[in-house]
Amino acid sequence: MTDRKRIAAAALVLALSLAGAAGAQLPATASGIHVVALPSESPLVAIRLMFDVGSIHDPKGKEGLAALTASMVGEASTQKRSYTELLEALYPMAAAIATGGDREVTVFSGLVHRDKLNEYAALLQEVLLQPAFSEQDFQRNKDQLQSFLTNTLTSNDEMLGLETLQTELWEGHPYGHPSAGTVEGLKGITLDDVRKFYRDNYTQANLMLGVAGGYPKGFPEKLQKDLGALPKGQPGRTTLPAAPRVQGRNYTLVEKETASVGIHLGFPLPVTRADADYFPLMVANSYLGEHRTFHGRLMQQLRGARGLNYGDYSYIEYYAGAPFSTTPAPSVPRRQQYFSVWIRPVVPADAHFALRAGLYEVQRLRDQGLTKAEFELVRDFLLNYTKLWAQSLPDRLGFHMDSELYGTPYFIDEADKRLRAMTVEQVNAAVKKYLSLDNYDAVLVTSNAAQVKEALQKDAPSPKTYNSQVPADVTEADKAIQAIPVKPTSIEIVPVAKLYEKKERPFSRLREGEPARAPLFLYSCPV
Repeated sequence: MTDRKRIAAAALVLALSLAGAAGAQLPATASGIHVVALPSESPLVAIRLMFDVGSIHDPKGKEGLAALTASMVGEASTQKRSYTELLEALYPMAAAIATGGDREVTVFSGLVHRDKLNEYAALLQEVLLQPAFSEQDFQRNKDQLQSFLTNTLTSNDEMLGLETLQTELWEGHPYGHPSAGTVEGLKGITLDDVRKFYRDNYTQANLMLGVAGGYPKGFPEKLQKDLGALPKGQPGRTTLPAAPRVQGRNYTLVEKETASVGIHLGFPLPVTRADADYFPLMVANSYLGEHRTFHGRLMQQLRGARGLNYGDYSYIEYYAGAPFSTTPAPSVPRRQQYFSVWIRPVVPADAHFALRAGLYEVQRLRDQGLTKAEFELVRDFLLNYTKLWAQSLPDRLGFHMDSELYGTPYFIDEADKRLRAMTVEQVNAAVKKYLSLDNYDAVLVTSNAAQVKEALQKDAPSPKTYNSQVPADVTEADKAIQAIPVKPTSIEIVPVAKLYEKKERPFSRLREGEPARAPLFLYSCPV
């Protein structure tokens, strides 16, 4: 090994060892702000402010208020300077104030060199404590959110399908509208609504402050004290209703001019990182279809053996920025999760078969489980791969803060501990307990929705033809795949434009025995 390689290897070992560093919690102070501190020798400092407020707090009829308020704080003028002047002040520091939100949290974060830390912290406090709430910023940010809903999502089939699946799975639930809001909801929001939402929710009780890196002694305490200028607020999290119960096979066909078909299916999963069964399911999921990897059964069988499409993955929790990211992102903690399969893009002629092929692989996993050799291979992969999820200082801090919110040890360390003690029997038991395709919601983004609907309703075999010879085991499995039942319990075609035209919920199907539900629209803003 050359000296250069030795140095690189040593640097990687050091970086990965830092990923497991324990987070220090500062003593409680009069501020009431929970603090996670991760000191290191890094010349950089990461700051993360996670507020326990998200789109689940949007009032009915004003969906998008949480997202719009976050934009009016993190992407707008302060009482001292315009937004342009704020950006100009941040530019020489090579820093930014990132703003993001999900169903349950809103996050403001940044990374800065420690030589510029005090200047950056002063700007961050100014942004958080002294928002101007100007009419000009209000209109600009509202327009941007509406543009995201009506333009960005409709131009990206992957995001469109992924977000539509969530709105279907969580229909009638606080999770059931996108974190960016809805078109009609944003229209109804006033600047006074934003001011009130800020006063009510941006409080000490709702705030978790994270600081990591080479900060000077006493910095987290000082920032904690300064942020004590926020209202105290009331401790305690918003109570969530139970996750909706999916019954039967329910299809939403989003009709759009597109050359391919995107397939998304899933069901609520009563497991989060706070549950012991999460880690066996993590192994099963990685075996089935780890995001942006090639070792999963879905990728090997649908893409590798049959050449059906580009990407085939599965998930046991919400995966932020799935079309753009390669590893799980922190700062999107949820108390309720879902299992899903993502198959995209597929040529229309193969869509029916591809849907069944995805269902087949999930059912095969449930029926057969993992062998001991398969389990050990995937478990060993995850023991190393999970370390890469927290390579950067901001990500390590984010995963520490998520763990605090889940009430668990540091996630990366806990995954290592659980994986080393795990058995194949535990994995297969968790699979049989939770993964069943008797009941699911599916979303297909397609240009030939009527033909897809007819094919699904007929439930006829969907044989796959190949342009070249394929192995006998593939054609033998195809016989079972094309016979998998997919006949819908409910099915609806929704032209993509009508997602935005009506005040009534366009996804108007009702499941048997269920009452009508509130209008729900559109799609989430990326974190």
